[in-house]
Amino acid sequence: MPDFFAHSGLDAAHFSDWQPLRDHLEAVAAGAQALAKCACPRDPTIAAAAFAAGLLHDLGKYRCEFQSMLKGVSVQREKTYHKQAGAAKAASLKQAPVAFAIAGHHGGIPNKADLESLIKGESGQATCEAIWTQAVVDCAPLAKFALQENRLGGLDADLLTRALFSCLVDADWADTAEHERRTRGKPAEPQPPSFDAPLWLQRVLENIKERAVTCKDPKVGRVRDDVLQECLHAAERPPGLYSLTVPTGGGKTLSGLAFALKHAAVHSDNQNLPLFRRFIYVAPYLSILEQNARVIRGALGLPSHAASVLEHHSLADPPGDEDREETDRAAAARRAENWDAPVVLTTSVQFFESLFSNKPGRCRKLHNIARSVILLDECQTLPPELVAPTCAMLRQLVQQLGCSIVLCTATQPAFDHPALGAEERLGATEIIPPELDLFGRLKRVKIAWPAHKRGALAWPEVAAQMQTERAALCVVNTRRAARELFFELRKSDQGTPIFHLSTTMCPAHRLMVLDQVRDLLKAGEGCYLVSTQLIEAGVDLDFPFVMRELAPLEAIIQAAGRCNREGVLNGPDGSPGGRVVVFRSVEGKLPPDRWYWAGRAVLETNFLNAGRLPRIDEPADIRDYFTRLYHTGKLDEKQIQALRRQFRFADVARAYRLIDDDGAPVVVQTWREGQSQIDVLLSELQESPNRTRFRKLVPYQVQLRRFELAKCGSLLEQVDPRFDLRVWRGEYDSTIGLVEGPGNELLIV
Repeated sequence: MPDFFAHSGLDAAHFSDWQPLRDHLEAVAAGAQALAKCACPRDPTIAAAAFAAGLLHDLGKYRCEFQSMLKGVSVQREKTYHKQAGAAKAASLKQAPVAFAIAGHHGGIPNKADLESLIKGESGQATCEAIWTQAVVDCAPLAKFALQENRLGGLDADLLTRALFSCLVDADWADTAEHERRTRGKPAEPQPPSFDAPLWLQRVLENIKERAVTCKDPKVGRVRDDVLQECLHAAERPPGLYSLTVPTGGGKTLSGLAFALKHAAVHSDNQNLPLFRRFIYVAPYLSILEQNARVIRGALGLPSHAASVLEHHSLADPPGDEDREETDRAAAARRAENWDAPVVLTTSVQFFESLFSNKPGRCRKLHNIARSVILLDECQTLPPELVAPTCAMLRQLVQQLGCSIVLCTATQPAFDHPALGAEERLGATEIIPPELDLFGRLKRVKIAWPAHKRGALAWPEVAAQMQTERAALCVVNTRRAARELFFELRKSDQGTPIFHLSTTMCPAHRLMVLDQVRDLLKAGEGCYLVSTQLIEAGVDLDFPFVMRELAPLEAIIQAAGRCNREGVLNGPDGSPGGRVVVFRSVEGKLPPDRWYWAGRAVLETNFLNAGRLPRIDEPADIRDYFTRLYHTGKLDEKQIQALRRQFRFADVARAYRLIDDDGAPVVVQTWREGQSQIDVLLSELQESPNRTRFRKLVPYQVQLRRFELAKCGSLLEQVDPRFDLRVWRGEYDSTIGLVEGPGNELLIV
């Protein structure tokens, strides 16, 4: 019988189902090595380092105190710490990335200073020396592995550490979950489907062809076909960084998907194995993801429940405190996604914050991001204060982890800005040649800009202007403004349907409203819609008349993209027939975002007040706007690049936040239309919590900020003490969502 165990089982008398420590170390080493080989097949040193990390990660479990604790003996908790010894051993071999990865596999990768303290502590170097001999006797591979001294520095070493950490965590959690499965007789997890790029490309092209038949304007149809053909042609170019600059309504999402699939289909290594393993679609807002997830699944010919497509965002994660020490490893394995599906649809928050995180749950997926084709939709929404570190990381994904990346937007930001350093400028290759003149060919709206000293409009005046039209959309800057204008429209109700959209509504509710609006517009019937900016980027509605409260230029351009989208209102000579009115409101409130304020200020100061009306269909004006905007502040406001070079992983994770207070999801059980389904799902979840059941609740959740949660009091109720999921017990209105939700002055998207 083994003398040392990694995990206990059910047989406390004879230990027959306990996992021997050597088996766990060897399994994790082999698993981490295999993952590293798949992620970085051209760099054998990473695979060797991953193998070593696996062997050493639980070295401290050879402590007699840990073994006693497993067997139920009460011991001093500090005597059971087990990550420090392996980290100390790796550090003694001058393998800092391995040491960081091991030290982080419980709790998160520490800062360099904290790692050094951890190694010097009682559980570190001293424990390593005390247990090494007996560990080598029990686990022979510990005496045999050899490593080259790590000579990487700076950002390269930072990314190597993150990749190793990802491989180690995934292999560790997978082996722990497998032990749990065997012990409790649970069924094995199915293997992820394969990435069948050629077949899916064929389906996507057929889908695009079917959609083209329904296009109402032949000119728009020709533009979309030109975009598709250029994407298919560019897909044969070498892997790298690309930009896809296409006006709203130009079909960039499906053409970008076709690029990704063909790019994956035609590129292979010298052994004729595919270079790419998956397609990752990244959208800035849930509203875009909700819509385009359906579009992408439909184009791939896959049902909503298909395992080939993983939809992962903040609401899809079973909630929990990521800083909490993981004691239930099976629960941890259920809670974290490793993105092993061939198609991943996710949000910017989930994607980018995972790249900069130090937490095991978030970093687990990083090795599966390697060798992916990544489409970053509406990339102009990236907060300017994070442009420098984000662009540097994107360059590294291409250069070190074998990715190809497409920056997809109608308003391409200045990611080669002179304020960026050499390793931060992207220098992406544009897919669309300038001679196609897409913006000139897709002119569909005339914009009326507010005069320099023209008075601001009150909400009754805005409502009156909207109601002079058969159908109209108005996009405002805050949730409070959306509600006030919505109720103003209802005061003078003329029988035309009136709708409201904001993030106080759950995804299922928002999709229901969008479907209703879309059906009315397609039928030629009237309706009025008031929305926050969540509708602007990527949502395919087509209004004849749009009003937009004064905002940054990119937001106004996106709002204009919801007007005359199909070009059916254009004159016989091609003159644009859609109307967009930009106005100042009497309320005038903006979201609490410095860059949002700066963007509006640049638009007013350098364009409107200077007598220079911006041309939204001229890429040069858009570039000039972003260049000026980026000069108004720091593109690495929190010095994240310096923190990465100093190996301050915990500090980097705290500094890189797309949303400062990302909050937590609450289930809106009082939404009448979904209440019966929600009740069933909550009952099933409490009976047997698992990742699939958490996912099924996603459409019925609203994200509240942390400070909002604190104000809700008895309106929120915890579902089950076993997990941190709350249910909203307050009123949920069928038109505006959460009625008593606090913080209505904020714009949450």
